[in-house]
Amino acid sequence: MSFPRGHDSVAGEPPLCRARFHRTMTPDPRSPIPQFFRPFRLLLLCAFLHSGAALARADTVPVPEPAPRAAENAKAPVPEPRPDAEADEREDETKAGTGDEKSEGKTSPDPVKKADDHKAVAAEPLDPACVADLARFGAVFKAVDGVEGEGGCGIAHPFEISGFSGGIALEPSATLDCPTARALTLWVEKELKPAAATALETLSGEDDRKGKSVKTIRQASSYICRPRNSQEGAKLSEHGKGRAIDIAGFTLADGTSVSVTPREDDHTIAAALQAAVRKGACLHFTTVLGPGADSFHSDHIHLDLAERRGGYRICQ
Repeated sequence: MSFPRGHDSVAGEPPLCRARFHRTMTPDPRSPIPQFFRPFRLLLLCAFLHSGAALARADTVPVPEPAPRAAENAKAPVPEPRPDAEADEREDETKAGTGDEKSEGKTSPDPVKKADDHKAVAAEPLDPACVADLARFGAVFKAVDGVEGEGGCGIAHPFEISGFSGGIALEPSATLDCPTARALTLWVEKELKPAAATALETLSGEDDRKGKSVKTIRQASSYICRPRNSQEGAKLSEHGKGRAIDIAGFTLADGTSVSVTPREDDHTIAAALQAAVRKGACLHFTTVLGPGADSFHSDHIHLDLAERRGGYRICQ
């Protein structure tokens, strides 16, 4: 058999390849690479080129942008405080003797009044049912112009009350808001007149009881813009809102005067009448204070419609 030129007839391979194989297997003292690793040079070169290509491709891969951070100066929202403007005003009204005319002698913990507190009273809708009740129960009244005052004083729809059914006069006439005028009228009709009739019937030796009927109710104060008990720094009195009246006494048809005064040791009909109308007023007013309650109410019965939480009433 003949072989192509350049092949070894004994080994069966090209002489060039055989020479290269023997060169790789034959130690070359001049080479800096250890002979044991020389067969792997090609593999190492390929691995190096492959890793370089991978790094080149990695440079082209898009990197996601980080999420936007909150502004450095941004502050966490702070919860707003609970509205408790009225809590301070009524904190002391849940106990007897506070939050009413009895506490008027105490100075307010806030002696400085803000300028924006001095505003005219806000207009409120007038309840037509209230006006109808005044007429139905026999009050003698007329509507007057609204009253404006500073520091919360004033009446949006005031009424001037001058008398009641049966010819009973109120002297002097009182300026009140409609709910207070209605409460006063109901007190006269349902408490004062029956109590007076009963008291007069118990009188012995009286031939003419008609002359002893109540002719006039004397009032000492209705609307007036002032602090409680006129004490500087105290809270606004209900008088400054037209929601209070002070009853100083009664005058009978024959001219007999029955004044409100301390009567703890008085066992007369006058004392019984005073006690009856005073207790009866607690059914119509939220605050009733009279002789014995404190030094400020020794000569009159204070009646008002102060609003308190839970429908709390003071009757002293």
